[in-house]
Amino acid sequence: MKTQSTETPSTTLNHLDYLEQVEGENALTFAKKNNAISDARLKTDGRYKKTYNEILKIVSAKDKLPLFYILNDEIFNFWQDAIHVKGILRKTSAASFNTGKPNWKTVLDIDALSKNEKENWVYKGITCLEPSSNYCMVRLSRGGKDASVFREFDLQSQQFVKNGFYIPESKSRVEWFSKDILLVGDATDPSTLTSSGYPSQIKFLNRGSSLANSEIIFKCNSDCVSAWVTTHLIDSNRRVILVGASITFYQTSYFVYDPKADTLSQIPIPYTADLKGLFRGRIIFVTRDPLSDLPPGTLASIPFSDAKKGVNTIIRTLFKPSANEFLEDVSFSKDSVWVTTLRDVKKQLYEFYVNPNNSWTSERPSIAGKDENITIAATNQYSDHIYFNYTDYLTPSSILYANHTKGGNGVKVLQAPSRFNSKGFKIAQLKARSKGGTLIPYFIVYPNKLSLENNKKPFPTLLYAYGGFEISMTQNYLGATGKVWLEKGGIYVVANIRGGGEYGPGWHKAALKKNRHKAYEDFYAVAEDLIARNITTPRQLGIKGGSNGGLLTSVAFTQRPELFNAVISEVPLANMLEYHKWLAGASWTAEYGNPDENSDMKQYLNSYSPLHNLSKDKKYPEVFFLTSTKDDRVHPAHARQMVARMQELGHPVLYNENTDGGHGRASNMKDLAEFLALEYTYLYQKLF
Repeated sequence: MKTQSTETPSTTLNHLDYLEQVEGENALTFAKKNNAISDARLKTDGRYKKTYNEILKIVSAKDKLPLFYILNDEIFNFWQDAIHVKGILRKTSAASFNTGKPNWKTVLDIDALSKNEKENWVYKGITCLEPSSNYCMVRLSRGGKDASVFREFDLQSQQFVKNGFYIPESKSRVEWFSKDILLVGDATDPSTLTSSGYPSQIKFLNRGSSLANSEIIFKCNSDCVSAWVTTHLIDSNRRVILVGASITFYQTSYFVYDPKADTLSQIPIPYTADLKGLFRGRIIFVTRDPLSDLPPGTLASIPFSDAKKGVNTIIRTLFKPSANEFLEDVSFSKDSVWVTTLRDVKKQLYEFYVNPNNSWTSERPSIAGKDENITIAATNQYSDHIYFNYTDYLTPSSILYANHTKGGNGVKVLQAPSRFNSKGFKIAQLKARSKGGTLIPYFIVYPNKLSLENNKKPFPTLLYAYGGFEISMTQNYLGATGKVWLEKGGIYVVANIRGGGEYGPGWHKAALKKNRHKAYEDFYAVAEDLIARNITTPRQLGIKGGSNGGLLTSVAFTQRPELFNAVISEVPLANMLEYHKWLAGASWTAEYGNPDENSDMKQYLNSYSPLHNLSKDKKYPEVFFLTSTKDDRVHPAHARQMVARMQELGHPVLYNENTDGGHGRASNMKDLAEFLALEYTYLYQKLF
């Protein structure tokens, strides 16, 4: 490294470079040594084993609701439990699924595959030639990394295809064009990768041909984030190809590729727009910046016929944001576009139809009498089957079904059982005033005996936030958290700080680059509001975040250590002067800024970079860092260097590095239960 600590400018941090070697001997020795220290401290606590068993029982329960999707008009699910540790891909018919007791049939057993092939396979998904075929590509990762192997799989025979399509381990991307042609974002050749480590080339891969010698149909410069490709069936036998160059994380140029003429036609939507897909001959997209009279966050459409010609076109509006309601998600069924919005961070659902005059009409469906916190659970643009989900922090998920052709407002087909006693708890939404006056909403899940306005006795409280990449923090059933945290006497809080997408693109942009400090100010405002209400105290307040949220919690304890007594930082960024040089880091410069861009940006990043703001003279809470050796998205060196530096400066710190898991931290239910049990045991020790 070429950077210095702001507290001790004469002391360089070059001696920590060895921790950048992902599987270097000294780096792994460091991880093993510190894992042993945290295990000795946490796993010997009498509460650890009970917590582990409680969590494992919940996450591996046979009666949990399946996460599922529609493929070939059947229901597919990837399932993990105590028996299927690595998991099985399974399927059933819609009719069977709708009985509430599906008759599942195993398609692919990852535990058996790993054993037979002596590989540590982690299932990452399946891509098939839709709307109805048996041609599929299965994505398998070694240990949970983003880099994966793609292998052709026959759904009918439920076997990998001998001498079929195969993409070696890489961050490649795959789409089907026909049964004998794949479109591949090729990341197998390191010399062709973008600076972010993603594909710069899209290739036609014909069956039986070599990927290395395949025709390149699209290419972006090495300084773009990635080249991407998708295909869409626009009538019964015509499949179109869309390609693009992600210039930054939030800017993309979109093209239609014509394989017969070997030509590209640029789609006439802004670089900053987010293309959502094709629906009945229309391209659906979201604006991030103002477009004519359309505000940021507008969902709009243009005719595909105009896009293919690259000509100016008439823009039709589906959804416009209001003062407190913003777009969250878009899904497509055979006849409708389904739009989820956030109205003051509470989910609303709309169904959009195309009128004969090409305008759009919407309605707010009432699904089984509910009109809030309803979302799309699964749908497919080739299917009439539509599944909805209803949940909140205290209500287990339920799955409801409607067949669009036959009507109906949603029939409950599955209901998850309760995992904890929620009867004594409430959900409230409060707001804290951040520096500068912006009101920051946050959800609090709390016991009935607590008063939000005049509380007498403070409680141990866990505060969670993310605050980046336009990602919204919304309500999901707490499950294991309810069992091992709420039932034990804790309060759970989720802060909707700027940087997320809770109030549209503007909420996100407010904390970009040199405004990053606003996200941190929002976080402190929520913490201070909780303390001011006597809901908790600094000694009883813990914080948790992962990835960008791990950066948030690491910044928080270095800037405001007096506010917190427990800090969990999962797979964090922490070295903000070198993050852009490691793994996928270059793709995030549009979010954080590039320290090599100019001295002002470097100085700004240095002003809050957790690694460079550690001080020997400050008193920090004991921090618990968790990461994964197999995380090839956010480099494990971020967490490793923070731990090593804190130890050098004499500060208490705990560390856990899971060998597997990737950026998700755990690749199976046992690993998930273990790292969560470690976290909650740590929280018990610090906050109770």
